[in-house]
Amino acid sequence: MPTDVYSFHADRATAETDTYLCTYHGPASEGLGNDEAQRRMDIPETRAELLKLFGGEDDDTFREYLNKNCHDLHYVPNSKARLFSFGVGNLWRIAVDYPGSPVPPCIHRAPKTLPGQSPRLLLIS
Repeated sequence: MPTDVYSFHADRATAETDTYLCTYHGPASEGLGNDEAQRRMDIPETRAELLKLFGGEDDDTFREYLNKNCHDLHYVPNSKARLFSFGVGNLWRIAVDYPGSPVPPCIHRAPKTLPGQSPRLLLIS
C-alpha cells in the first residue's frame, strides 16, 4: 500500500500547526474533499493485506502499527469524488491532523513527474 506523497494523504503533527503549500512551476497538487474519500486502511481487502503483513491480531497493537507507518493517513477517492487542483502560483494554508484540531485535515497529493517532464518547483512549509 503506497504511503508516499503521490497517494492521497493528510499531514499529521504532534502540536497545533498548518501546512503551507505552493506550486510555482509544473503540475499542481490535487485535493479531495473529506466527504469524498475513504481511508485506504478501512477497505476490507486492504486491511486484510495490512493485517497479514503485520502478522498479528486486529487489536490496539495493530492500530498502533497502522498509525506508526502512516497507513491511517492515506485515502482513496470514492465513486462521486471531484478532485480539485491547488493551481500554480497559489499559496494554500491547509489543515493538518493534530490533537485537538477543530477541523478535519486536508486530503491532498502531489502529481507524479512524468518521463521527459521538468520537475515541479514547490514550497512546503
